[in-house]
Amino acid sequence: MEPSASADPVQSLLLRSGIAALLLCALAAITIRHTVPDTLIDYYFFHQDAWLLGASGLMLCVLSRFDLGERPLALRAGPLAACVIVAAVLAYAGSFVVMERFALSRDEIMADFAADYFRRGQAGRPIPAGLGALASAMMPWAGTEHGLWTSNYLPVSSLLRAAAWLLGDPFFAGPLLLVIGCGGLWMSARRIWPDRREPAVVALVLALTSTQLLANAMTAYAMTAHFALNAVWLAFYLRRDARGNAAAIAIGLLATGLHQIQFHMLFVSGFIVWDFASGRRRTATLYVGACIGYLVVWGIVYPDVVLRWLLGPPPVTAEPRLPLGALLMKFAGRIGDLQPISSLARFAAWQNVLLLPLAFAGARDLRDADGKPTIMVAFAASCTVGLLSMVYQGHGYGYRYLHGLLPCLCLLAAGGWVHLSKGRGRPMPATLLWAGCGFALLFTAPVALTLSRSFLYPYAAAYRVLRAAPADVVLVDGRGGAFIEDLVRIDGPIARPILLDLSFVPLRVLPRLCAAGRVMIFDQMQARPLGIRPGGDAGKYERHLVASRALLARLHCGQPVPLG
Repeated sequence: MEPSASADPVQSLLLRSGIAALLLCALAAITIRHTVPDTLIDYYFFHQDAWLLGASGLMLCVLSRFDLGERPLALRAGPLAACVIVAAVLAYAGSFVVMERFALSRDEIMADFAADYFRRGQAGRPIPAGLGALASAMMPWAGTEHGLWTSNYLPVSSLLRAAAWLLGDPFFAGPLLLVIGCGGLWMSARRIWPDRREPAVVALVLALTSTQLLANAMTAYAMTAHFALNAVWLAFYLRRDARGNAAAIAIGLLATGLHQIQFHMLFVSGFIVWDFASGRRRTATLYVGACIGYLVVWGIVYPDVVLRWLLGPPPVTAEPRLPLGALLMKFAGRIGDLQPISSLARFAAWQNVLLLPLAFAGARDLRDADGKPTIMVAFAASCTVGLLSMVYQGHGYGYRYLHGLLPCLCLLAAGGWVHLSKGRGRPMPATLLWAGCGFALLFTAPVALTLSRSFLYPYAAAYRVLRAAPADVVLVDGRGGAFIEDLVRIDGPIARPILLDLSFVPLRVLPRLCAAGRVMIFDQMQARPLGIRPGGDAGKYERHLVASRALLARLHCGQPVPLG
């Protein structure tokens, strides 16, 4: 449907955006079934995102047909601050009600595992005597050198959760960081538009009604910290003075060390482009140098100096780091599967329906009246870099790899609000923003969080079954269901039953385990009745698992874990 030339630019934008959302939904459905069927991507899209994105597209099309009135946006800082506090309270409550305070993914498990030993003042968790041969099976993917379990992620996110733990609860971290990020977003908007309050209101409201932002604040993911530190970084960067730059560089050092080094640099890249394009070469060079410094600190100094000082040199048997070329090939394969399409669909489905349409409108104001590049160049460049690197994320609420770019997108959308106001020759209607918020609060958030809980609940129930098993050891066979190997973890004192990932239990150890106590097995016989979907993939451990199960059968060892 082609809008007429005389149509209100807002209505035209809404209609085009609605059609684009529906086309993206259809394209994602086709590419996912063609390239990555029967995967987590497939599940997430057809069980969650297709409904959310399709409804969002229809909502935008419907909004485009209504007269939205002309009442301008008017909302003071006080009520907005109250909304931020309410969002933080909801995020904390959601950690109980929605997420059951259960770490679903390996990323969440490792974040809280490291937070636990950090709060004790340790650089790792000691492996008890006699359990060295089972260390990898008890905590898969953790480092096991020096007689310690250690996280393979960078430490800052876990340190933040450890600090929250010292305050009484590690799940305070997400809500507190949400408040900090919203404060940074508000200050940034006020510095960009000092004479207008509406853009700051729009940016903050769009953030608060992002289901992705709210859901991730309920979890142990590092993403809320990325949002918060990037928003605060921007507030200091926009001071445009030596103190602001020094504070921004220090915050950037923390942000790059949250868990993976690349996410903050994706965010900063657009501002470096903007500074170069605007002739501020010294500032651009300063931040390029800062990024190089971050790589040195977290890529060399932290693992090769700090950890060596704390733990000692790694043993010669330690697994080597994955070469850069192998990492690039891995990412290239994901792009070849057209995964950016499904990633974009997931991201769009979890946002306020107005975020991306307004952001596209904001991207039109790349130059001011004098032809100079505006800060919209920085926001658009950072988002473009992020969109071009949308690889598979595994578990997540929304597309969390773009979480650190939410400040850019919200401020780009605020710029779109300003741009459309100028195009109309009058203020944008407040009804539009409240309609988008109403849809987010009454449809997107309840549906997305309900569907997310229905996905998480079988795993939380399975973990309770494992912990209640009348056994000394429970062996988890990862072929029994999708991601059931992630049920194996250490999240408190080591107690019976000890959970072991069978993929990492040496064959020579199995007879000793069977002779020393009662051994049980958790596989598809328990996973399916609990509601865990099929799809367990042993990968390179298939032969080991087959041999292990055959040995257990010969030993007459390994009863099924009882479900009741």
